[in-house]
Amino acid sequence: MAMGHRRRGIRQTKAEALNDRKVAHIDACLDDSVDMQRDSFAPYRLRYNALPEISLADVSPRTEFAGKAIAAPIIISSMTGGAGDRFRRINCNLAIAAERLKLPLGLGSMKVLIEHPEAADSFRVRDIAPSVPLIANLGLVSFNYGVRYEDIARIREAVRPDVFALHLNALQEAIQSSGDTDFRGMWRHLEAILRICPLPIYVKECGGGIAPELVARLESLGVAYVDISGSDGTSWAAVEGQVNGGDELGILFKDFGLPTAWVLERLPHTVNRPGATGAKIIAGGGIRNGLQAAKALALGADYVSVARPFLIAAEQSATAAIEAGERLIHELRLAMFLVGAASLAELDGSRLLDGRGGRSVLADDLPGQPR
Repeated sequence: MAMGHRRRGIRQTKAEALNDRKVAHIDACLDDSVDMQRDSFAPYRLRYNALPEISLADVSPRTEFAGKAIAAPIIISSMTGGAGDRFRRINCNLAIAAERLKLPLGLGSMKVLIEHPEAADSFRVRDIAPSVPLIANLGLVSFNYGVRYEDIARIREAVRPDVFALHLNALQEAIQSSGDTDFRGMWRHLEAILRICPLPIYVKECGGGIAPELVARLESLGVAYVDISGSDGTSWAAVEGQVNGGDELGILFKDFGLPTAWVLERLPHTVNRPGATGAKIIAGGGIRNGLQAAKALALGADYVSVARPFLIAAEQSATAAIEAGERLIHELRLAMFLVGAASLAELDGSRLLDGRGGRSVLADDLPGQPR
């Protein structure tokens, strides 16, 4: 891992230390050792239809997000941002890809923008991606550490987002050296932000998963989008362990959290039933291909979110990021075609087989569903 973020012998300001840690996070996330490479969807198989009675050309994963049409239910998840050319280049490459692909783009944590004003430039990508939904992002715990409700308006003015995300990262902060670990009053902060922010609120974890009962409570408060961000993909405990120089806690807690499919299986039917009008569910955490995306959608997710594959690509070029997105969309369309689902509305539990028992996975068969 590159350790150029350390400035030996130089006393850093709090803002400089935050920005340097974000550089270290990018380097760590590019290292395969932090990827759990788990597939909690593996027990499920898509139910192959040898006579689908549809044309592949007619298969469409198109949908909408935050009132805007998008090409597929795939969100380019929040990753990075800060002061410096590397942050600007990565986010510009992601924005170019999002605009070309017509996919929503999540931006990284903007606490650095508040503490390091010159970092704002790396988040200003609206002109590059004028037609797609942009998602701003702050850590909810940051409101216990100096971030103010008024900062939400500052971010909205600087970034012009369509949606405002609040990320939850107790696991990451607990492993991080000098992390923000006072999570008291989070529900109170969330309720206040829901009252004052005119944008739809998107709550996401950072690879630890959000338990089903918490998803239901978030929906009851009026949260518009919940990204369960399960533990199948990047382990932020492992990331922080690397940044801390190989901290043993990062190794011990690397596998901590809730698998993505496990959460989806157990969501209350009031949240993920077909046609539900409450919070939209986003299956993040370890989605690497269109087959996994199709399984997640069939299990009740409204969208999937993808981070690390896009980060790896965007570090190279906008073209690589576009190609990564095109591959995901193509794989999803092929999966839909092969189960006979011409639209997302047709991609439901009847298109899945539970490999553990060989039965179709109908809505009423899912754990947490009424029988």
